[in-house]
Amino acid sequence: MHCIFCHDLALENILYQTEHFKLVWDIDPIQTGHLLIISKEHFTSLSELPLPILYELAELEQKLTRLMEDTLPIDGVTLARNDKDLMDTGTHFHSHLIPRQKDDGFWEQVAVAKRALPLEIFLEQLKHS
Repeated sequence: MHCIFCHDLALENILYQTEHFKLVWDIDPIQTGHLLIISKEHFTSLSELPLPILYELAELEQKLTRLMEDTLPIDGVTLARNDKDLMDTGTHFHSHLIPRQKDDGFWEQVAVAKRALPLEIFLEQLKHS
């Protein structure tokens, strides 16, 4: 499958880079200033990131959140990550940083079909991890 993050990101659209990540504006932003942090390597899930790359991601998310909160008239930042089958076709693992204000209605717009999930196995594995 052709991945737009691996093959179609124009250099002029990259706002910032680290060793393992690229930063771009979201092409369909939820809010002005909505950023994507995209891994340079094609990972399909957060769980695939080697720990040093995961640490780099956490540091970058913290740096960008702090910068947004210090320079923009916002109340905070919502961080969301898409992976596996939740991603748009032709993309790979990435994080969203969305500038927010308390009264922006963000959570009122979120509606998902709630399903009963068998959480017992998850909880048992969590106890033994």
